[in-house]
Amino acid sequence: MLKLKTSVLLLSIVSVATGCANHYANQTVSQESMYDHGHSHTLHDGVVVPLLVANKRVGFAELKLHDDKGDLELWITTDKAGSQPLDLPIDSEIHVSFPRLAVKSVDLRVRNTLRNEDEDGKGNIRGTGTNYFIFPGDSGADASFLTGKSFMTDAEISFVRDGVRYTTDTFTLKPHVH
Repeated sequence: MLKLKTSVLLLSIVSVATGCANHYANQTVSQESMYDHGHSHTLHDGVVVPLLVANKRVGFAELKLHDDKGDLELWITTDKAGSQPLDLPIDSEIHVSFPRLAVKSVDLRVRNTLRNEDEDGKGNIRGTGTNYFIFPGDSGADASFLTGKSFMTDAEISFVRDGVRYTTDTFTLKPHVH
């Protein structure tokens, strides 16, 4: 019984620390299932999808949609955990398509060419490359069509690097809720 109470207490602490919407105070949860509670935690609280070249996985893209402003952040990495950047030239554009929406696509670019800081203030430029891209940034584009806590749509990511086309399969984009 003590082991079970410790597991539930630890799960409650993990839930509060990571912002999980699920609460387990009145549920029985085993240690084995304590991190598998209906959603995954990614490095940036986005949706992680495999990057493909000719249907072969070559990396991962983590796309984070903010529910309050509709802005998008994207990190491109060689590993699913998001710890190994897959850098592109700073002037790259990343295309995100929304096949079911009236606004069919948007292009993500760097925030700036000096440091290209993410929303936590961390610079993402290494040499002449970066793996971090945003929308709308200073483009002046209206991102309001991507707002709302319950917003959900299909999305696809694509870009070209060194003449090679990278894509993702279609995935469900849901917002990170503030």
